[in-house]
Amino acid sequence: MIRQLVLCVSLTGALLLGGVILPQPASGQGQTGQTTRQETKSITGKVVSIGSGGHSFTLEVSGKTNDQPTMDFVVDKNTQIQGEVKRGTPVAVEYLVMESGQNLAVNVTAQA
Repeated sequence: MIRQLVLCVSLTGALLLGGVILPQPASGQGQTGQTTRQETKSITGKVVSIGSGGHSFTLEVSGKTNDQPTMDFVVDKNTQIQGEVKRGTPVAVEYLVMESGQNLAVNVTAQA
């Protein structure tokens, strides 16, 4: 119980200390040097676990439109969090799919 509380506090602190970015398309440079655009995607579900140090979390996806029952997300210093997010919290996540295949959470909003 204490370990879960520490992990939740870690994730909340890491996300709150991060800078604010707007959920707009991100641009980067591809291997050819040309600018590429990534569109943010969004999904809702319930947080089922929070990774060590609060730098990642797993979401149990809501609805039947998605083939994956869970999705993993990474969190960085620019991830914006709204509300208190802990294990069991229903959330809406805006994210980018990185070139590495990881899902980078851009905005995590706790749902009432």
